[in-house]
Amino acid sequence: MYKFYFLFILLFIALKVISFPMNENDLIQAKPESIGILSTELNKLNEVISKRVKNGDIPGAVVAISRKGKRVFVSSQGLMDPKNKIPMRPDAMFIMQSSSKPVTGIAAMIAMEQGLFDLQDEVYQYIPKFKDIQVAVLKGSNVSPNYVWATKKSQPNYFWRTLGMVMGWFSDKTPYMYVPENSTVPAERPVTIHDLLTHTAGVGAMGLGQAVSEWGELQWDKRGWAENKHTLQSYIDMVAFGPLDFQPGSRWGYSIGLDVVARIIEITSGQPYNEFVHEHIFEPLEMRDTYWYNSIPEEKRSRIVALPDPDNPDANLLEKAQQSQYYSGSIGLVSTASDFLNFEQMRASKGVFKGKRILAESSVNLMATNHEGDLYTALGKTKVRAGAEGMGYAVWVILQPDLAFLPLSEGSSGWGGAFGTLSWSEPKRDLAVVIMSHGSAEGFSKEIAEIINAAIVRR
Repeated sequence: MYKFYFLFILLFIALKVISFPMNENDLIQAKPESIGILSTELNKLNEVISKRVKNGDIPGAVVAISRKGKRVFVSSQGLMDPKNKIPMRPDAMFIMQSSSKPVTGIAAMIAMEQGLFDLQDEVYQYIPKFKDIQVAVLKGSNVSPNYVWATKKSQPNYFWRTLGMVMGWFSDKTPYMYVPENSTVPAERPVTIHDLLTHTAGVGAMGLGQAVSEWGELQWDKRGWAENKHTLQSYIDMVAFGPLDFQPGSRWGYSIGLDVVARIIEITSGQPYNEFVHEHIFEPLEMRDTYWYNSIPEEKRSRIVALPDPDNPDANLLEKAQQSQYYSGSIGLVSTASDFLNFEQMRASKGVFKGKRILAESSVNLMATNHEGDLYTALGKTKVRAGAEGMGYAVWVILQPDLAFLPLSEGSSGWGGAFGTLSWSEPKRDLAVVIMSHGSAEGFSKEIAEIINAAIVRR
């Protein structure tokens, strides 16, 4: 009889965890004052989030903060599914998009600690097809345009081509709206793992090389991509044929270079990339609700936050995505605020999580150090911000807090995703912040950072 009651209780708990939202208070681990934060100031965040939701800036959000290894703030407001009026829940699962990238940065640091490769290793040592890779240039020159927003199969109409040409007369940074006549030249030096981790390799950076390649064409077809049978091995083998978008190390260009890093981790570790990450990152950091979009357990899919635009090509791909075996190092994760706060708190605590060392302090520092001078802020940033931020390994780094896009302490680092997710860690203050939303609101993250600054009363 007692066994029956025991099993019944276990079943009830399991159903509660799966079916009912957890309470925000269940996630709080310490009173703010115990770690140098004023509750009265921190609670102003609720007003900021509520105002953004009421104004229609965002459908909903979950914001979580931890300091010195203790979670001190969690707030979930608004709707996770506006169409069906489903309230936001603290354990809602968000589509992370490029917020996935810092995970690859940590995976690379772990792999290097294991002696699997070094930063200055040339990529062709692991993927031989990279050895003689070419660089795409405008025909009759050595110039690689910054961006080409077209492919050979998807050329814009006459109006957009003409507009692009006219705009190009006024600035050499204007994207080409069509694929111009082109040729290739040899790469001046081999691509390195360092280049890939800092987006300076020229691999799939929305430039001319991607525009003229077969593998670049696939980047534009989300539905076809979800249905194809590509793996990291098959797709990166295509990418290795090139051409590159620019000479390695010559500029910063947001890229798919981290997918190449993920493939190198597979080759050197002997594990599929997703399994390597689960074993070395998700499991030790207790990230139990973090998955790739194509491998979310069916019983958890009701917790996925809907995209605000139902016409977005990504909005209805969940079922089709389950066919994919591609585990990207650039995008593709789904996670919760609580899970990702564990990830960022480990970085803020210099590699330690709940008393256990996940990564050497030297590796954490290396990842969050500017490695590219002014290359990161040179392209597409205002002169006021030039040098305010730098590029670490898969993360931006705050160099000059007074000029940076967020008022964070020097040495803070993080990254964001296209749908509205953003997270960062601040080692100087042992602080981690996660903002989860599907829908971007101008100035929202800055408001949050300013309130946190006002709330902190001691280091």
